[in-house]
Amino acid sequence: MLPKIYRSDPDIRRHQINTLKIFNDNVVEICEGHEYQIAFKSGRNELCLHISLSKEFPNEKPLLTISPGIGHQWVNSDSEITAAPGLLNFTIHSDLGRVVQAIIREFERNPPPLKNDGSSTSVTPGSNITSPTVPIRDSERSNLNYSIINSFSSPTHLSNSQKRLVFPELNNLSLEELEFLNSNSDRQEEFLNEIPAIKEQNKYLDELIVQVEELAETNLSKQVELVELKANIDKRIEEVTKLAFENERLHVKYQNLSDKYSPVNIKDQLRSGAEKAEQECENIADSFLKGDIDVDRFVTLYTKTRSLCQTRKTKEEKLSHQLDSLLKAGF
Repeated sequence: MLPKIYRSDPDIRRHQINTLKIFNDNVVEICEGHEYQIAFKSGRNELCLHISLSKEFPNEKPLLTISPGIGHQWVNSDSEITAAPGLLNFTIHSDLGRVVQAIIREFERNPPPLKNDGSSTSVTPGSNITSPTVPIRDSERSNLNYSIINSFSSPTHLSNSQKRLVFPELNNLSLEELEFLNSNSDRQEEFLNEIPAIKEQNKYLDELIVQVEELAETNLSKQVELVELKANIDKRIEEVTKLAFENERLHVKYQNLSDKYSPVNIKDQLRSGAEKAEQECENIADSFLKGDIDVDRFVTLYTKTRSLCQTRKTKEEKLSHQLDSLLKAGF
């Protein structure tokens, strides 16, 4: 299987949808490739998670909505899930199925109240209790300043349902433990790392790290093959270059021979040869008249040259006639 980085967008989209069906049960397809629903039980309530994928997905985050409306720090007033850790950090390399699975697990482990239950679910702006985002690295966790959690004591203006929504684990601590937690930063960090959502996100980050390492190992394993292929390509390019030069040389040679042995050029050469032989006959006659050669030599030379002249003229006339016939025929 190709790593995600080498897949096309349609392949990555199809892979994301497959992970949705692999990691979650009861996935109902509303519109193929675009809309899906998952029904699940949260406490005594039946909830339905609606997943909507835009045309730009996975380059864009999926739109997740929950019905009926619930009160939860991950859910806005329009019942859209916007603050889930996996959704906040969603990229093209994320797994949609795992993100949805983590959200459903959160609602199953900590059942949120329905909006129509009559209990207030929003945290007031003055509240110091907030669900933290996921730490970036293990090495940085000890140095992170959780300034958003200034006090773990129960504010008087929050209802019991609100406390469960923020940190339900606090309900199991005694007053002394809460005071200790409020005054000890190390205990605060330990407490945060024990939160299920944080554990889930850390697990998700670990899986991403494993995927990145596997991808890096795959790339490194192909390095030798890539070097060999590059050397082979360079060798082929050199061979093609030599063949191109040889082809050009042979083409020039062919063109010269083609011009040399063309019918028109042969006709011109025959005419020129006949004229030259005729001129040579005249020269032989002049030499005989001047007494430079005897009768026998004159007859031999003159007869031979005159015969050559006549042969060339005959061939030139026949070739001219043939060329004229071809020209009239349209060739």
